[in-house]
Order: sequence, then C-alpha cells, then structure tokens
Amino acid sequence: MASAEIAFERSAVALESTRSTAITTPTHSFPWPIMITPERVRAKPDDARGTLVRNHRVKTTQVNAGWESEGTIDTDYIPLILQMISKGSITPTTPSGATSARLWTATPTVSSDDLKAATLWAGDPNLAKVRRAAFAMAEEFTVESDAGGEDGATGKLSGFCHYPTNVDAPTYPAALTTGDILIPGAMQLWIDTSSAIGTTEVTGRFLKTSWTIPTGATRKRYAGGPTGGLNFTKAGRGKRAAKAELTLELNDTSLAAEYASFEADTTVKVRIRLNGGFIETASTVDLYHYLQLDIYGKAEDFGWEEVEGVNRAFKVSIESTYDSTLGADFSLSSQNVRATV
Repeated sequence: MASAEIAFERSAVALESTRSTAITTPTHSFPWPIMITPERVRAKPDDARGTLVRNHRVKTTQVNAGWESEGTIDTDYIPLILQMISKGSITPTTPSGATSARLWTATPTVSSDDLKAATLWAGDPNLAKVRRAAFAMAEEFTVESDAGGEDGATGKLSGFCHYPTNVDAPTYPAALTTGDILIPGAMQLWIDTSSAIGTTEVTGRFLKTSWTIPTGATRKRYAGGPTGGLNFTKAGRGKRAAKAELTLELNDTSLAAEYASFEADTTVKVRIRLNGGFIETASTVDLYHYLQLDIYGKAEDFGWEEVEGVNRAFKVSIESTYDSTLGADFSLSSQNVRATV
C-alpha cells in the first residue's frame, strides 16, 4: 500500500471564472505547499434521557474548510496572488523603453468586490487520489523581510474554501521558471509627507519589514432546501485595513526624520520595495524583479528594538488610510518578466 510522501507532494491553482465552480485542470503549479484542512460541524443535542451518556443524537449541519500556503516569494507567482488579495483581472504594463520587464499593479477596488476565487489541488499524485477544493478565497496575505536574515523574503496565504473532494491527480502544468527570489538586503524604503510617494528614500538604516494584507472576505450561508448541501454558498467582503511594520536603526538622521514624524502625528506616504535580480536596462534605468507596497497613514505601535545587541532601533507600524490621489488606502505592485498571469 502506497503512503503519502511529503517529498512527492505537489500544489496547483486555477483562478475560477465563476466563484464556486470548480476548475477541472490547474493552470499553475504552485511553488508553496498548500494545506487544505476540512471541518465538519455537528449538532449534539443535550437530551434528557435519564443516563450519563452525553450524546444520543449527532447530525452534521455544516462543512467547512480552511487552507494555507507559505514559502519563499517567487515573482513569477505574484500576479496570481495579487488577484486573490488585492485586485482581480489585472494585466501588466511595459515600463518605458523595456523589452522584457512587465509591471503588474493591483490597487484595490474599494467600492465593489472583484477578488478572484481559486480551485486548489494538494497532495501526493502517486496516490490514487489528491485533494481538490473549489471556491478558495484568500483572507490574509503576510510578508516578512529581514535584512539581517539569510533567507529570501517570505509570504503566507490563508483563507477558506469549499470542503475538499478526492479526485484523480490532474495533469500538472510546468513550473514557472522566470521568476526570482527577493533579497531582504536589497530592499528599499521611501517615506514622504508633502512630496509624492517614492520621492525621499531612507538609506543606511532600514532593517526589516512585515506586511499584513487582509481581504475582508467572509463566507455566507443560505438555506437551500434538503438537497442544497452543507457548504457555504457565497462570499462577502467587509471593511479591512492593511498594515506595514518597519524597523529602523536610530541615528541622527532617523531621529530628525522618521522618529520625528511619529512624534508629530504626521500622515506619511510609505513605499516599501523588496528587490530581486536584475532584468534589463531601459531608458538608462536599471529594472529589477520586485514586490512593492505603497501604504498611507500615521505611524503607531511604537516599540524599541536592538541591532545585534549594540545599536538602538525602533519599530513602528502604518495602518492603511484612504488617500484621495490614489483612490484607495494601499497599492501592491510587482515587476517581473511575465506577460501573462
């Protein structure tokens, strides 16, 4: 009897044209392991039957499932992720003078819901069956990047989906191979107040960052009659705010600038760019793989940190606040060499 081997597990994804309608063949082999966790909710009445037995009747009333996936960020897959967490149906633009580079921008639509659901596959395809779950919605995307660390920038996705079914292993697409790992030591930070975002770069003191991008996605259940099934049937969206944490070394410049903006209760425009490898030079500008967050708000959640036990650093967070010029409270973008998702 074959056993499920972790080394042989494969993950795959396909964005759904219609939410909840499962796709039969994946469009993307996904680089991170996908874990689909099923749950059955059961009613257990506390009947008065004159015995010490707690449960005499048990009935399943709902089925649920959650999913999560995490790993080192690959810029090939960022456009796919952006459509689940920030804005659906995005297409790239070509930077001025570029031949290979493509820029994917996902500024959230704030007055309607256009996020994409996906069908997920997970498991060891050497077994008779793998797990497939439709109507997968992302609830949160997190990013970690530490200039003092040895690993590339990492990401984590989590959300809910329909209860998984066991299906024959699909034909898996070839893995995308043009992406790049984002190097924490190469990341950049801009903090502006009156100037346009991306004007004033902070150099020589940016240490680490973490992002939390919630989607506000929720599952909805409607009565469907005796044959309606036990899964949720629709997804909704609630209000949400993104958050970025920044850690900077405290020196004369930062004391007068970034720390001062916290003390002054100033609204800041923050651009954080996680860079990867070189793509090309276009119109005298060197273009790189990257993932970028633009976020607007006030610095809060102040805390003290240390750098290698010898230098003082401080940490602040920015919770996204609406910017009238952007028409949203944050924007995510990524540069790579892919012309399609």
